[in-house]
Parts: sequence; structure tokens; C-alpha cells
Amino acid sequence: MTMRSRTVGSPDATRAVDWEQRIDFPRLRQDRLDRAKAALDASDLGGLLLFDPNNIRYVTSTHIGEWARDKNARFVLLARGDDPILWDFGSAARHHQLFAPWLPPENFRAGVAPMRGAMPVETGVPDRLAATIAHELRERGLADEPLGLDMSDLVTIEALQRAGIHVTDGSRVVLEARKIKTPQEIALLDQSAGLVDAVYEEIYRMLRPGDQAFFDIIHSFMGYRTCYYRTFNVGGVSPAQLDAYKRCREWLDAAIALVGPGMTTDRIAEVWPTAKELGFTDEETCFGLQFGHGIGVGLYEPPMISRVHSLDHPVEIEEGMVFALETYCAATDGRSAARIEEEVVVTAAGCEVITRFPAEELLVAGRIYVRGADLLDNGVAGGDGVAGTVAASALVGSSA
Repeated sequence: MTMRSRTVGSPDATRAVDWEQRIDFPRLRQDRLDRAKAALDASDLGGLLLFDPNNIRYVTSTHIGEWARDKNARFVLLARGDDPILWDFGSAARHHQLFAPWLPPENFRAGVAPMRGAMPVETGVPDRLAATIAHELRERGLADEPLGLDMSDLVTIEALQRAGIHVTDGSRVVLEARKIKTPQEIALLDQSAGLVDAVYEEIYRMLRPGDQAFFDIIHSFMGYRTCYYRTFNVGGVSPAQLDAYKRCREWLDAAIALVGPGMTTDRIAEVWPTAKELGFTDEETCFGLQFGHGIGVGLYEPPMISRVHSLDHPVEIEEGMVFALETYCAATDGRSAARIEEEVVVTAAGCEVITRFPAEELLVAGRIYVRGADLLDNGVAGGDGVAGTVAASALVGSSA
């Protein structure tokens, strides 16, 4: 496991300058589209019809805000051998024509989708969409080729079938493209995780005495997501809590130690405790407690790792993959637990952890970092012990 490498220039993706190379967004756009086209060429599909906003952003590098995420209101046709065509709200299409020069202006068009069935057959919208797609496929000699969909509603699927289009699954093709991250994507994922590092610093200092606190910060920076668990104790620590955290960390570290090119997901899942060891009847009942999932423009991407499926259907780990590994351990006191998650980038030599807020040991919230082990070594388990440790640390700091 290695820490912090530089695959591109300066990590600052938010402020472009002329005197230093930072995130190369033109390269990001082109690399993503090239990967999508390559995955389509390697498939048996004539094209992809995309409604998932994550896939639309990946292929076209356009985005109109989170409000569009659950509407299926925008759609893209990526036909074999051609650039993507995006149908969007009319005003948004005009915006793309003006400000998204990486695709031809004529590839941004006004269009209306059924929007999860809100525009039913009676409106004519589903069949108009299907007729438009059928026309584009005929123009390219692809009318008889299967068309892959990533996500849609039955109203749209039935309209496409009435138009004579053979509809099949397209998610597998786009996810294959998104599976391996480019250097620009890895840099953005690194910075996205870095923003959460800073948030945890603030959270840690804001917590007040009480119970354990669990956080999983999921956000998006330039479209690239985080899934990043941390556990804090507030005001004190018990032997049961400390033991649970230690075991949780050991399970996570055992998984991270295996990550590298050529490793398979079944080997990683094997180091995690079984469902029965955790007190559950079967693996499906405790699915998600010991878990791994790819992360990128989507929260769940390949590879997915769990004892439910990975033991029988392993996948090989490849350089350039980015995924989160998370573990959980219940404490013996019947009410406490530990939950930790790290994001890793697969490198040629193994992996790099990009989630950097301290999590090697259980932290007790206060004005400075205090190790739970230190409190127990001093025979203190309550809030007064934290205050004493903080005061002692302050005195040491002032004398220096």
C-alpha cells in the first residue's frame, strides 16, 4: 500500500492557471468518450441509448444540475462509429451549443422524453422518441443491430419495440468503460476524497460528549463521488468499543493488503468474517456490512465485492480501478459498533489509499486527537479522562 502519488499536475482542480498544469479537462472528456466508444466497439451492440445521468455525463461531459437526476428527462444516443447525440431541454441544448465545444453543435438537440412515464403513450412523446432513434439508426446502417439501454421506463421500451428496435441491456457496456479510471479521473477522485478529509476535521472538532457517532460522507466533486465512513467516540471510550474498532480495522487492513493487479475479488471477500461469525443466518442477510464497490461518476461501479457473490463469481483486480472497501464490527456491549471505509486506487505496485482522515485507531473527539488506547492505558474511560488528557497535552505543548 502506498500513499499519495501524482498522476497529473497540481491537484487543484478548481482554479485553472496559465503557469501550471492542473486537471486537464479536455483530456478527461476525450479519454472518457474514447473508452465508451471502445467498449461499444468491443460489444455486439449497434449503439447505446443512455438515460442515466452518470452515463450521460461520462459520454458527453454535460451536466444540468442535481434536479435532473431522477427524471430520465435527457437522453443520449451513442451509435457505433459516431459521436454522441444528446437530446435535452431546449434551453439546455442551446447552452451546450454555446459552451460545450468538444462536441459538434448539431449534436445537442431539443427533445422530450417520457420522464418515467409522466408522458404516457397518449401524449405521443414515447413514440416520437422511438421514431427519432429509429431514424438515426437507419441513417447509420444500424437499424438491424441491437440497441443497448442503461435504464428506462416500460413506456419508452415498448415504444422502441413498436418502432422495430431490438432493445437489450447496455449497462454492462458502459460499466466496462467506467471500470478502469483514467489519470484525470483518479486525480478528481483524490481531490473529492480530500474535501471529505477536511469535513471530518470539522466534524471531529464539533462533536460533544455523548454516544458513538458514525458518518458516511457521500458527495460529488466535478461528478466524481466519495463513499467514506468514519467512527468517532465522543467524550470517552469503553473496552468493548475499542475492541470492536480494532477488529473492524484488522478486517479492513487485511483486505487492503491484498489489493493489486491480478488479485481476485474472492480472495478479498475470504478475509472477511462469515455471516454466522457475525451472528446472521446467511450472507444475504448481512450484505453490505463487509463490502467493496467501485466508485467514479457513480456510487456503485465495478468491481463489486461481497461474500454473497464474489466467492463463486470472482473478478480480477486491474490497475486503474478505484473502489471503496468497508467493514463493520458490532461491540460486545450490545449497543456500540465500529464502521470504517477507505477508498483505494489500484496501482502497478499494489494500491494507494486516497481517504486520508486518520482511522488507523479509534479517535475520541475533543480539541486534539486522543487515542482511545491511551485512555484505557491510563485507567480512564469517561469524559473527565478526556479533559485530563487534553489538559496534559496542552501543558506539554506550551512547555515546548
